[in-house]
Amino acid sequence: MTSRLVYVALEAPYADHKYGFRTTIEAGRGTTLGHQTLDASTPVTGLLFGANHPKPKRASKTFATGTSSSFIAPSAIAAAVAAGWDIVKAKSNGRKSNSRFQVAVYVTINGVKYAWGMKKTQLAKLGTNLKALGIKKVTGTEQDLVFGASFPKPPRAKSVTTKGDETISSETFYDPSNDSSLPAEFSRYSGLFTAADWATVV
Repeated sequence: MTSRLVYVALEAPYADHKYGFRTTIEAGRGTTLGHQTLDASTPVTGLLFGANHPKPKRASKTFATGTSSSFIAPSAIAAAVAAGWDIVKAKSNGRKSNSRFQVAVYVTINGVKYAWGMKKTQLAKLGTNLKALGIKKVTGTEQDLVFGASFPKPPRAKSVTTKGDETISSETFYDPSNDSSLPAEFSRYSGLFTAADWATVV
C-alpha cells in the first residue's frame, strides 16, 4: 500500500507543534484519527519529524481485515474511543538532563526549541561564544523542549583554534538567526529546516 505524508497536532505544551510522519493507514481511518495532509503548502513553523520527544498518542483497532494502528491527534481521541479505538500513550525517549558530564542546551529554530545534551568539556571550549551561537542552557522551567528530531535540524558551526602546541576543535549546532553575529573563526554547515529540506528526511 502506498504511504502518505500526514501530521497530527500535539497536546499542550506542544499545542503549536505538528508531528509529521508517513502512514499506510486507509485515508478514511486517518481522518478519524485527525490526520492532516502534509504537503509543500504546510508551514514549517512547529513541524517535527522523527522526534524522540515529544510523541503523539497512538490509536489501534482490529478490523475484519486486520489491526490498524497509527498516531492520533488530541482532538480526535474522544470520537475515536467512541468508535472502538484503543488509545495508548506513545513511548517518549531521548530527553537529556544535566548530569556530571553534560549540560542540556537548546536553540530555537522554526518555533521549535531543539534540545540536546552537550558535554561539559564542549561547553568549556565554547566559552563566551555560547551566546553568539544562540545556544541557551536548559533551566528546568522549559516545558516545550524537543529532542532527537530529524527535522528541523539546526545548522552546525565549527571552529579550530591553536593554543600553544594544542589544536582545539569545537563543533556544535547553532541558531541560524544568529548568522550575522557568529564569530569569524566558525565555519558554517547547513542544517535542515526549510520547506524544501523536510522532503529529504521523510
